[in-house]
Amino acid sequence: MTIAEHPAGRLYVPGADAPVTASTPAAGTPVVPALPRPVTWSKVDTGFYVASRAGEYVGSVDTTADGHFIAFDSTSAPIARYTTLADAKAAVHEWKPERTRIRDRRLSDAVRPVAASAGLVAGATAMLGALLTVLPG
Repeated sequence: MTIAEHPAGRLYVPGADAPVTASTPAAGTPVVPALPRPVTWSKVDTGFYVASRAGEYVGSVDTTADGHFIAFDSTSAPIARYTTLADAKAAVHEWKPERTRIRDRRLSDAVRPVAASAGLVAGATAMLGALLTVLPG
């Protein structure tokens, strides 16, 4: 077995400062940024749809007896009930964990006063500029 075939995946390159691993690109290799993979939907059973991204479970939509659609998150907890399949699929696609929603809300609450202040300053500056153009110099 050579070093390159070793299960640890380490490859010794003479003259290199550190060993190259499977996660480290070789010198001169262009690094391509990873793009988010799309969510794909599969109809598993009559009225039951499953969403996945790169083979990982994202959520599902189940049809009720009265023709509504219930969206479920990645932990199979219900998100909400919808009248159209498209709305239910969109809810699964856009769903964020509670921790992420709380973080986003806190960030929004912190940024909102700053944005409002910037708007007030911009409005006052515009009014002052308009006043200065009207007054004789």
